[in-house]
Amino acid sequence: MIEIVDVLVVDDERINIRLIEGILKDQDINLVSASSGFEALKYLPDHDFAFALLDVMMPGMDGFELAERLRQSETSRDIPIIFITAISKEQKHVFRGYELGAVDYLFKPVEPEVLRGKANIFAELHRHKRSLVETTKRLEVTVKELEESKAALLESEQRYRMVADYNYDWESWIDPDGKLLYISPACERISGYDRASFFDDSELMQRIVHRDDLSRWMLFMTDDTVGDDESLDFRINDVNAKVKWLSLVKHSIYADDGKPLGIRFSMRDITSRKRMEGLLKHSALHDTLTGLPNRVLFLDRLSRAAGRSSLSGELFAVLFINLDRFQAVNDNYGHTVGDKLMVHIGVKLQQIVRSIDTVARFGGDEFGILIEEISRKTEIRALVKKIHESFKESVVVDGIIFTISACIGYEIASDSNIESEEIVHNAQVAMKKAKASGKNRIVPYTKSMREGIINILAVENDLKRGLEAREFEAYYQPIVNLADGSLYGFETLARWRHPERGMVSPGEFIPVAEETGLIVKLGSQILEKACVVMNRWRNKYPIARELTMAVNISAKQFDESSLASNVESILRESGLPPECLKLEITETVVMLDALKSVNQLKLLKNLGILLSIDDFGTGYSSMSYLQKFPTDQLKIDLSFVQRMESSPENIEIIRAIVNMAHSLRLRVVAEGIETERQRDLLYSLQCDYGQGYLYSRPLPEDKAEKFVRDSE
Repeated sequence: MIEIVDVLVVDDERINIRLIEGILKDQDINLVSASSGFEALKYLPDHDFAFALLDVMMPGMDGFELAERLRQSETSRDIPIIFITAISKEQKHVFRGYELGAVDYLFKPVEPEVLRGKANIFAELHRHKRSLVETTKRLEVTVKELEESKAALLESEQRYRMVADYNYDWESWIDPDGKLLYISPACERISGYDRASFFDDSELMQRIVHRDDLSRWMLFMTDDTVGDDESLDFRINDVNAKVKWLSLVKHSIYADDGKPLGIRFSMRDITSRKRMEGLLKHSALHDTLTGLPNRVLFLDRLSRAAGRSSLSGELFAVLFINLDRFQAVNDNYGHTVGDKLMVHIGVKLQQIVRSIDTVARFGGDEFGILIEEISRKTEIRALVKKIHESFKESVVVDGIIFTISACIGYEIASDSNIESEEIVHNAQVAMKKAKASGKNRIVPYTKSMREGIINILAVENDLKRGLEAREFEAYYQPIVNLADGSLYGFETLARWRHPERGMVSPGEFIPVAEETGLIVKLGSQILEKACVVMNRWRNKYPIARELTMAVNISAKQFDESSLASNVESILRESGLPPECLKLEITETVVMLDALKSVNQLKLLKNLGILLSIDDFGTGYSSMSYLQKFPTDQLKIDLSFVQRMESSPENIEIIRAIVNMAHSLRLRVVAEGIETERQRDLLYSLQCDYGQGYLYSRPLPEDKAEKFVRDSE
């Protein structure tokens, strides 16, 4: 019968202790848990612990101080210590842990397989140590035999530290001269090569590193300025030529007298994580339905084309294509047929243009085409005509014959100084001119079309007047818990009740407000209204005290240095507790300048409010940046939700987003839920909350208050 051994677990968060208990419940181990260092010290006299799992960051007495106290006691100084920490925030403390006698580190989120492996090894070594101690006590031997027994005990102690290298990650140790001293068995699982191969062939590791990463890897390995808290992500080719991603961290090892003993390398297989990030990156630059480049990638390629044009003197052109009456297809035949037709059109456009040209989908029924390296305008006009005439060909989808026409606006450019957005805008203005003239038209951009700018100025002046008159209202769309349908909170949306025109579409005034900077004042007014209303509801309805009010922050608002102080002032004047307010910033905005965004988000977080990354999946946030952002929630962009029922790929994208968010302890909200099927799919993917027309459209204040009242 296997002897049960005691293991000490210290963590101030009970949920972490329960997690470890669940992982080790069948391991012949008795877990003794403590929620603080002071409580842990009380258990020492009554237990012979095989090892201790200590959380680093704890109030009162942190993990490092507890480790020092354990080392000071005669009965506990030999207990092996494994620190549990979050690598993104506490890596700099790793070396300090080893100085205090730690045998290893576990990084959050704890991987069950790794923890069980370490626990079994240390438990078995403890049983072996106990056996040696008991044997020593029983035997009446000579002084020589007692000395041999002490040596065996010492050897057992030394084995603890060697076992620390025998874990789930690929560990290796080289001496100061570069000679390989140790390599863990994990190298066989990850690379496919056995340990002997690395000892027999000193250049094997260098040969299996991916050639595109070799120079970076060699610099990292040989650069003495690379600190112990730095890491390198690189690729290898395993024994079967399969590419794998590894994350490498190195630690310098020194003797007690300061003499260098070599360097220890830890390599973790991050292939799955890289695959997930690649999927998110692709979705951020490509249309989820057609797979074509989206507007972001199109603008990037356009900018590069303009640069090449300035050197070569050749022309380039942008086409803006809008399909005529495409909404009728969706209305009469459903979105599934409409989506298939849209994919077919995208493929056809790609077949017409050259390989150096770019076809993109801007969303809805709009496409963009970038034509490059053209010497004469007549060639561009001929290609535009060819594209336009291609729409005359009938298309068969699910046995239905469609004849689709389109309006095309385009601009021919050779000036590299013009902004990419302006070129696209000009082509769009020309397309709208074609649309206004009827269906199936081609219109080139002309300077006379700048009259549209005058309209923008008119809207801007009207906006200024409306802001002064406080004509803008806050509407509230409910957000519900997908598990039980209970009310979780609201998202606040701006609406304009014009004294002459009635309700003005946000699509008309929001772009102008953003372009002119008036969005800052508009956003501030909406934030004030939302905070005042939410606090009033809290005072009237008990259920409202558990709700959150989400308010969108625009790019220009987020760029304001005074944003945090303005939010603090609004909270103070409205009386709303900070934890009831949630600010939503789009992923694209926070990634424009990620380092600056971290500082701005920290200032906002210090107010005690909640933060959410909105429209997640439409930009590209790496795992490392998401860990640095002090956010509480991700909101999945509605484009992914709306394609769930017809696209398995969108389901996998949402699954990846939810899993990644939960691994970072973030909640997930899905927007744009319109059907019960979408709701059920999101719930099955463990999405936390949702909003959309299935539950409610955005509501004026009185109807939103009724929604709160009816939810009690």
